[in-house]
Amino acid sequence: MRKLRNYLNDLVLRAYVRLQVFAAQEPVRLRAALTSVVMLFAVFAPGLAQEHTAQMIGGVAAVALPILVGESARRRVTPVE
Repeated sequence: MRKLRNYLNDLVLRAYVRLQVFAAQEPVRLRAALTSVVMLFAVFAPGLAQEHTAQMIGGVAAVALPILVGESARRRVTPVE
């Protein structure tokens, strides 16, 4: 059991370090992803109570748009070192 706990702790630490490196190297892409996650919860959480197609399509567009805009902005912006 202790080996499993150590292994899981190691995985969490590695993921945390990779997230820090990603944030340092790709700040624009990270901001776009975080914006999409926030919009995902803001749009889809209320939409789970109802099944409106228009709201779901709007939600998909609202989540995908920051990612697409972030990718185009990333090409023009260099990360700060």
